[in-house]
Amino acid sequence: MVRKITDGIFSSIYFWVSVFILLCFFMAAWYVNNSVKKEAVTQVGVMTTNIALSNIQIIVNMLDDYDNKLSLIKVVLENNDKKETLQEIVEEIRTLDPSISNITLEPLNGPQEYSTGVWREIYNKDNQLFFKFSLAVNRTERLCLLVNLLDFHKRISEAPIRNSAYITIINKGIYLYHPDEKKIGSVIREQDMEYEKYLLSNPKDTIINTKSDYLDLPVYSYYKLHNSDNEQWLFTAHLPNLGISDSIQKTANDFLVISLLAIFSFLVVFGLGIYRWQKEAVRRRQIEQENMNLLLKSEQHKQTMISTELERLKSGLNPHFLFNSLGSLRVLISKDAEVAKYFAITLSNLYRYMLKQENQNIVTLAEELEFTENYINLQKIRFANKIVTEITLSEEILTYRILPISLQLLVENCIKHTKISDNEPLYIRIYAEGEFIVVTNNYNPREQDDDYSGKGIDNLIKRYSILTKTKCTFKIQDGYYFAKIPLLS
Repeated sequence: MVRKITDGIFSSIYFWVSVFILLCFFMAAWYVNNSVKKEAVTQVGVMTTNIALSNIQIIVNMLDDYDNKLSLIKVVLENNDKKETLQEIVEEIRTLDPSISNITLEPLNGPQEYSTGVWREIYNKDNQLFFKFSLAVNRTERLCLLVNLLDFHKRISEAPIRNSAYITIINKGIYLYHPDEKKIGSVIREQDMEYEKYLLSNPKDTIINTKSDYLDLPVYSYYKLHNSDNEQWLFTAHLPNLGISDSIQKTANDFLVISLLAIFSFLVVFGLGIYRWQKEAVRRRQIEQENMNLLLKSEQHKQTMISTELERLKSGLNPHFLFNSLGSLRVLISKDAEVAKYFAITLSNLYRYMLKQENQNIVTLAEELEFTENYINLQKIRFANKIVTEITLSEEILTYRILPISLQLLVENCIKHTKISDNEPLYIRIYAEGEFIVVTNNYNPREQDDDYSGKGIDNLIKRYSILTKTKCTFKIQDGYYFAKIPLLS
């Protein structure tokens, strides 16, 4: 019954007309809402800019006032005795403006500092920060006016800063002025530091919506870069935006209520469709779960087959190795019984290693190398000085892993298939090359090699193909035979 109802709804032209009308409504509501927000943002920007510029200009005028005083003092000094007049001016001007700490004549550091304009810089004296306004009197002297930053803070606090805005002045990552006098001379916020770097490279007034650490309120922050003759100072004006934000939010809420009513009317019609979709989704999840279970069983079966194949291949190594070793022992018994006895004891130790590795698919290169060296020592008993070996492997390489009885097999092949005599000894070299272990010997094959069957190498290649995609390689080059097998991590 439910299916019939939902099928009827989705096949009805009235349903799709309703959807179209709803979409048109939403588009209209979205357009109007965005228009209102854009207009509000524009008005807020204009208002914030006007208030910020007005308050910033008050402080800029204060700084310019120091410039004007310095220029006026210069004119007075040029017409009177400098030393006596300067002392009188200092006493008089400090009475009128307590923020001025001192006025002095100082030598220019060089001709490059000579300028007709006022230089502004930050001056540190006895762990106190000052504004230092400098104006060249001539090419050897300059007139300097010092303003203590804390005294400057008091002067600004008495200025007519309007509309609940507070101002900060930043220079080179330091607050030169802040309404909280404890922050004067301290490092600025990381956010302000980022804006200072940005505006120094892109001098453009910017307004952002952020939160004030001083007021603990959301504020509009207006950033303005002010250029003096030699310095660039960053002025900020912060205005609380609570009233403006509430107004914009109220407008958005009105549109939200209208949208919710439209959504509710649509959901009544669309509910049956959702019910059908959920039922279909549950059925799909059940099918996907069944498929995942089948894949898991297939992977487990594949791993079982791999383990079985490895065990089968490894089982073919032990008889092969034992057959060749017993052949060597047979030759030694007829020559030297004591040496043959030592050979038999050592052979039993080697076979103990082989039995120990029966249940392991890989071993460390260090373990396999020790086993191979013991095998080489046994063969040297048989061939005396006709076998020369060179092994160059670092301690780091020895921590890698390798298939058991693989390195020994390569050395055994060198001995089995090469002519060995006093005049033509066998040279075997074992070393690492990238992610491979290389066994090389001088290529001097026997004329008739009845023992060659290829079973050991084929077995080794199959075992490696199960565990890694890196292939073993065998080649003859420049009179040498090269066998390379990959290292396993």
